[in-house]
Amino acid sequence: MVTLQNQQLTVQIDKLGAQLHSIKRQDNGIEYLWQGDPASWKRQAPILFPFVGRLKDDQYRYNDQIYHQTQHGFARDREFQVIEQTPTMVVMEQHDDDKTRKVYPFSFSLQVKYLLEEDSIKISYIVKNPSKNEALIYAIGAHPGFNMPLTTKGKFDQVELSVRPAAKYSRIVLDGAYNDSAHPQVIDMTDSLPLNHELFNRDAIIFKTDGSHFTAKLTDKDANHGVEVDTFATEYVGVWSQYPATAPFVCVEPWWGIADNVNTDGQLLHKQGMHRLAPNEIDNYNFNIKPF
Repeated sequence: MVTLQNQQLTVQIDKLGAQLHSIKRQDNGIEYLWQGDPASWKRQAPILFPFVGRLKDDQYRYNDQIYHQTQHGFARDREFQVIEQTPTMVVMEQHDDDKTRKVYPFSFSLQVKYLLEEDSIKISYIVKNPSKNEALIYAIGAHPGFNMPLTTKGKFDQVELSVRPAAKYSRIVLDGAYNDSAHPQVIDMTDSLPLNHELFNRDAIIFKTDGSHFTAKLTDKDANHGVEVDTFATEYVGVWSQYPATAPFVCVEPWWGIADNVNTDGQLLHKQGMHRLAPNEIDNYNFNIKPF
């Protein structure tokens, strides 16, 4: 476990999947990050790579070959190596090997950087294509879960979701595990949205953010504390909690990618939301988490 600390925050990161393990403010000692529970959702803040969401039949076709891959890709279940560290910053990395190439035939390097800056955690995903002649095709996303409510005596429905800019957004609806982007709904976020478990009866609430600067804020009204997730250049931001089984957490998920479309043909080159990185090129994806 890697621990970062400054005067305002103590943050722990697990080398398995490079996922956040704990977020605490020094002034109140509250644990903001969901601690995982095998009875509900065992994960905490997985990194989604090289796919976001589920592939149709957990497979895709590339160069006339079928590859099998489970939901959200493999990065979350593989060890990362620490390549740089200070008391307030760490960079962790994983790259392709014989095992990944059996399910994903690309060379890649994925680095994750966590930096504490005052009362915020600045998170960067750095994707590198080491190939000399082949584009890297991938999606990437984050899936941090937050304890909501923030007190053991609290109730889930005392939590509110608000966003900036406050506006009406296009919501991508899921049909089972797959996205139905041809039939979006309008979600009015000009005011705060009180949360309840029933809101997640069709899985995640997916905001189509189209590369805009988008901030999602979860507020536990009774505790007067919460979390802001500040996203940059995302294509989508998902907000999710478990349903119909329920648990006291809410995920705010910056996505640069999305689950297969309901009308997918299974071809990787046609898959919605995928990125193409030219040989020897690098791209960066960023978001911030601020507990308050």
